[in-house]
Amino acid sequence: MEYPEPGSDPAGRDIPCSSENQDWSSGRAISFQIKPAHDLKLSVSFIDRNGVAYTAWRELKGDVWQSVRIPFDEIRPNPFFQPPTAEKGAPLDVSDVKMIAFAPQDRASGRLAIGVRGVAVACE
Repeated sequence: MEYPEPGSDPAGRDIPCSSENQDWSSGRAISFQIKPAHDLKLSVSFIDRNGVAYTAWRELKGDVWQSVRIPFDEIRPNPFFQPPTAEKGAPLDVSDVKMIAFAPQDRASGRLAIGVRGVAVACE
């Protein structure tokens, strides 16, 4: 997947992926393989059943496949954005997650290859 340089839209470089299985409650973490073209910081976000946006950030090395695991008990509500209808203060509820988004946090355009095992996602 290719992404552009940063623009005026903070979500303009998000790579959204819709979840085929939207009930993640039997899981304990988000886990995937990723290979960015260059070193970067990546944000991984989703909105839970309560409408709360959760985000975690990871530092990645360029041009190498690496495993990323983000335990649900370590992910926190996004401090920079919450949808107007978010039930702030509600506990994390991953029983209805419609999509996950990957967003590079660097200052250049680039490319990411993402592999997810055990969960079917469709990324734009």
